[in-house]
Amino acid sequence: MTSPDYIDYFRALPEETRYRLEKQQKGLFKGINAELIDAIFDLLYQKNVESGDRGVPTRLLSNSSLTSARHEDGGYTLGFHQDEQDKDFEIRTEGLVLATGYHYEPPAFLNPVRDRLRFDGHGRFDIARNYAVDVTGRGVFLQNAGVHTHSVTSPDLGMGPYRNATIIRELLGTEYYPVEKTIAFQEFAV
Repeated sequence: MTSPDYIDYFRALPEETRYRLEKQQKGLFKGINAELIDAIFDLLYQKNVESGDRGVPTRLLSNSSLTSARHEDGGYTLGFHQDEQDKDFEIRTEGLVLATGYHYEPPAFLNPVRDRLRFDGHGRFDIARNYAVDVTGRGVFLQNAGVHTHSVTSPDLGMGPYRNATIIRELLGTEYYPVEKTIAFQEFAV
């Protein structure tokens, strides 16, 4: 899926389909995978067995959004909302590690040229095939924030040289570095 071929296929899909796929494919590029979560579980299980009745003072919360935090009496009182159950709850803890997720916001320094930028129906950058986001298609380029237009290839580090060569070609008006057109053996479209 990390190929110029898949980018072309993905970009040709309707916007709503791309957004649906973006949500479904998050596990492919969000830094955690089945092997890692299994290793975490195995380690916690082992520590739990070794600790006997004391257990392991660890909690991993999923599908929950942190809504408030108060530091008091040497610890923290955290307010959460469990998204799928639509319920609020609190936890008291002496320490915590936050894995806050990621939501992209256009940087404020682009505000003076916002009228020169293209946005899609969801208010996100409408990133062209050549990674341009401006109305001319050759002035402002965006990398690593286009999963909604370029699929899981957008944040993929292995695709970085391809993205760079594509943008350099656009800036120079000539192909200085070879830009691969197709590398996949599989076909994505009918």
